[in-house]
Amino acid sequence: MSLSSLTLNYAAYNLWANEAMIACLRNTEKELLNKTVSSSFSSINLTIQHMLRAEKFWLAFIKQDEISGFKWAVRNEDIEVYFEELLENSAELKRICSLYSEAELLETLSLQQSWAKNNLPRYEYILHVVNHSTFHRGQLVTILRILGVKEGIPATDYNIWNCRDL
Repeated sequence: MSLSSLTLNYAAYNLWANEAMIACLRNTEKELLNKTVSSSFSSINLTIQHMLRAEKFWLAFIKQDEISGFKWAVRNEDIEVYFEELLENSAELKRICSLYSEAELLETLSLQQSWAKNNLPRYEYILHVVNHSTFHRGQLVTILRILGVKEGIPATDYNIWNCRDL
């Protein structure tokens, strides 16, 4: 498998997994989405917002858009807004991954933030954003179980995605 195919595959997986998780959350009692729990982020809403901010930041960085004024603040809107933005962002990640050549995926990008400084090839940042969202989808599953949700929680493992057409 080529590097182009690999990154597109992972971006497509990320979109699929986010779609599955958001479909589950849309079927979850609304009051549970803001209920406080003991986790990295204290609610499903705040976890989704974090995933959204991170995916937006990394997409902008991967595309080499301006990131100096990136807005990291927590927002106070209906969670449906965050669901839609996360799906749109994940679809855009998949779209741009389909456009990059092998040379562009291997291009070194320099991240110079107060919280991280490194120089990695573009494809590693793409894999990072997918890995980051995978981590937080796992937290969402745990939060749902803590809140007593017993049915409808999706399996969003990469291998499950690869088996979906069998």
